[in-house]
Amino acid sequence: MAGDHLELGIFAPTIGRMPPVGPCSFQLVSEVPQRSAVDWETNRRIALLLERSGLEIFFQAQRGGSGFGPNRFWSHSLDSFSVAAAVAALTSRIRIMSTVHTAFYHPAMIARKAATLAQIAGPRWMLNLVSGWVKNDFDMLGIPFEDHAQRYRRTEEFATLLKKFWTENFFDYDGEFYTVRGGVCEPKPDPLPSLVNAGGSPAAKDLVVRHCDWYFIGSADPVQSRKEIAEVRERAEAAGRQVRFITYIFTLCRESELACQEELGEIRANQDGAAATQLLEEMSGQTIGTMALNFPEGVTEEQIIDGMVIGVGSAKHIGTPKQVAEQLAVLRAAGFDAVVTAFR
Repeated sequence: MAGDHLELGIFAPTIGRMPPVGPCSFQLVSEVPQRSAVDWETNRRIALLLERSGLEIFFQAQRGGSGFGPNRFWSHSLDSFSVAAAVAALTSRIRIMSTVHTAFYHPAMIARKAATLAQIAGPRWMLNLVSGWVKNDFDMLGIPFEDHAQRYRRTEEFATLLKKFWTENFFDYDGEFYTVRGGVCEPKPDPLPSLVNAGGSPAAKDLVVRHCDWYFIGSADPVQSRKEIAEVRERAEAAGRQVRFITYIFTLCRESELACQEELGEIRANQDGAAATQLLEEMSGQTIGTMALNFPEGVTEEQIIDGMVIGVGSAKHIGTPKQVAEQLAVLRAAGFDAVVTAFR
């Protein structure tokens, strides 16, 4: 566990949409007005607020491509390494997570960026490894969109090579995806940066057990999350490793339940259904019609889309301050060490 408490942080608005493409948007797939701007000034203010307030994590996603749907939801993305370096120089306490899509970069390049960030931030900086899930992102760069198993094998090699660059000199490596001759990266980070991975597949869990220090998983069903946490923790301990667990939520906290419901109504009335559908289909690798064949009894297509509109498929913590605090306590009891949240 994260000491004696649940670490709290922000899912930073380093991805989203900005004018002139469309109104600011971040974690609501809706045309409703939103406060988060995908720019350095907004992220600087958030990082300093975290530093002052005692919250602990500044998490950044990373996007590519043109966005989702005709209105181009998530069309904008700052570089999470550049932002991390700037935030690290302004702060001294908070954890800072960057994200890399492993198919888009050579591990030697990321190893050097990481070694540099380790000098600026020390052990506060962490790296989230993403195997990639949006075909259009790959198409834009002319990179083959490999099947799920291949993408995770690539990420496995990527993690292996990061650690080799960080700990060895003049090494040779022959893998399925990478070949290195006389590999070296100086200076080396000390201690090694923590690695993070998200995903619920067996391949994702295998990667976490072998290479990662944090596992980023969903928490919409805390009972299921508890089971997954117990499984991965047990496997990691058997391998002599310790893994910590982090999740992402969307928070809508107001003084009354009525105020929450009125605001949810506004969000839904302005939803971007085309973007939500495309997001869902990209994440699942299936059309919404195919997915509907396997929905649990009583679950409708509209409900699934609604889950994407509000918080992009995350757990939703909606209610009064007391109710939101109680929901956070449920996540702590399930075994989570940390939570990052986004707001409107």
